[in-house]
Amino acid sequence: MNKRIKKICSLATVLLMTTSSLSFAADGTIKKDETVYVNLSSAGEVEKIIVSDQIHSDVEGQKVVDSSSLTDIKNVKGEEKPSIDGENIVWELEGNDLFYQGNTDKEIPVEIKVNYYLDGSKIEPSELPGKSGKVKIELETINKEKHQTVINGETKDIYTPFMVASVVILPDDIFSNVEVNSGKIITEGNNQIVTYVSVPGLNELIPEDATDIKIPEKLVIEADAEEFELGPIMSVATCELPKIDEEGDLGSISEMIDSADELESASSKLRDGTKTLSDGQTELADNLVKFRAGVVELGQGSTALIDGVSKLDLGIGSAYEGATKVAEGIRLFVDSAGEFGTGAKAFGAGATSFAEKAGEFANGATMLSNGLGKLTSSTKELETGAKTLTGGTDKLIAGEKQITTGVTASLKGVQSLIKAVKQQDPKSPMLATLKQIEAGLKAVEDGSNNMTNELNNFKKGQQKLTAGLGELGKGTDTIKETAGLLQAGSKGLVEGADKLSQSAVQLDTGAKKIVGGSKELVTGSQGVSDGLGKLSEGSKAIMAGKDKLVTGNKELLSATNQLVDGGNRLKDGAKELNVNMNRFHQEGIKELSSVLTEKTESLDDLLLVKDELVKLADEYNSFTGIGKDMEGSVKFIMKTEEIKKVKETVVSTETEDKEKKGFINWIKGLFGK
Repeated sequence: MNKRIKKICSLATVLLMTTSSLSFAADGTIKKDETVYVNLSSAGEVEKIIVSDQIHSDVEGQKVVDSSSLTDIKNVKGEEKPSIDGENIVWELEGNDLFYQGNTDKEIPVEIKVNYYLDGSKIEPSELPGKSGKVKIELETINKEKHQTVINGETKDIYTPFMVASVVILPDDIFSNVEVNSGKIITEGNNQIVTYVSVPGLNELIPEDATDIKIPEKLVIEADAEEFELGPIMSVATCELPKIDEEGDLGSISEMIDSADELESASSKLRDGTKTLSDGQTELADNLVKFRAGVVELGQGSTALIDGVSKLDLGIGSAYEGATKVAEGIRLFVDSAGEFGTGAKAFGAGATSFAEKAGEFANGATMLSNGLGKLTSSTKELETGAKTLTGGTDKLIAGEKQITTGVTASLKGVQSLIKAVKQQDPKSPMLATLKQIEAGLKAVEDGSNNMTNELNNFKKGQQKLTAGLGELGKGTDTIKETAGLLQAGSKGLVEGADKLSQSAVQLDTGAKKIVGGSKELVTGSQGVSDGLGKLSEGSKAIMAGKDKLVTGNKELLSATNQLVDGGNRLKDGAKELNVNMNRFHQEGIKELSSVLTEKTESLDDLLLVKDELVKLADEYNSFTGIGKDMEGSVKFIMKTEEIKKVKETVVSTETEDKEKKGFINWIKGLFGK
């Protein structure tokens, strides 16, 4: 065994040895740290026990009253001499620390048994050296510190909780294909090191049906051996266990029971929530059908509007063409004013008739202007309604995203629960129900995502509709302005016609006035022509927005149909979710809560056992005795005899040194190298 391997072996055993000696605090208490070195045979029988004690005091030169059952006591690091009276030992310290050793034949609290097998048959350790074959080594730890205690009226056997760490070194040139039932295998250099930790006696406190939490109390090593040899097996035992009452102890089980009650309450609320979701989704689906009917009605109204605008465009075009011809005719009339005198009477009659028609034209222009004002107002109201509808759609999209987020969170929760149940019991009947719930939640999640997509498409159609209505509004504004000009022009036309009529009566005496009146007629007719021209341009702008309005209506109807389909799918998914959530609550959560509640009494017993274990561990602070006012700690270091082939060689200096110095000093030497 080389020096590096010796140090690894020593470190594995020294971890527990150094715990208490490093914990001295300057609080004035006298502390005693006891280390029990035990030489074992290859099979684990005790051959020799040497005890090493360290006493520490914060006050130098203090008188210490100790108690010990050791024999052959001697100070190993100082000159102080003990005053011994039976088991009472008085020391006069020169400094702060005292180290002494002694012997004892007292039975140690932890027994080590080692059994060896070769090719399936048990064999004595002395017969193994040099043998080859399939080898099995069984290392068993046995706790002898048994106590009886009464818990909830029942007598139980409880053992002082010793933790035993063992190290077995298997050289690669001897052992191959190494397997263990517990512990760890560490490869270092040319060796495989098996480490193993047990708590003997603890299994008796674990319920028989809890097979998944049994702690192994026996290490089984199997390997192929070539010319068998084995070095010492090292073991360290201590009852200085990690604090059981810290975070993660048995006390958290009662918190788990409380959490189960909270889970049942939350599950009930979730079940009610899915019922509300299902009812709300059904109402939403029904309202979406009504909304689609409104969209269809809107499309029909838009079609009627477009037809009216088309007819208006045709009428305005014809009026504009006629007004242009009238203006041209009046210009010709002015140019022919010299010839007008001969037909003055005929013109007078025609002028009177024209004045009457001009009045009718003015009334029509006024009605057209008023009608276009109402059209402009209605178009703006329609545009405002479309924008309001878009805002409502945004809220609907936001609400649907909240539903999707809630469903996704529920899905993740159920998946986490499935994982937890699988870890607890892979064959649990709850798994089938949970998977159904998971499938239902996934369907709802898919439907909700589709709903969100369809709402976004619906919103795009609304935006196009709003844009088309905006263009329509601009066109109606232009028409309204042109209609105002037409109305103003028609008034001029009426005035000119009246004057023309008056001039016709005085035609014979006022031909020159007729010529002057005809000039005013030219101006009025030109105003009519210009006004109708602008009205025609506005009408064309309205017609340009017509196609956008038609396209927007079609897209809106298509998006609404998809929205209705998605709402129906979501409604079906919400109903399925509600049914499965009810089953999950009744068959899963309530049953789990009921089972945990039934186990409360047995869990209380475990908590009481935990308290007894902590008490026993605290009380076991010495092996051979301790002073009345001292604090103490103790650990056991055990080493089996090595199994070696007989060699015809002179005993080495190292072996002689081991025999002269003894096992204790040899161990200390390993730690120092």
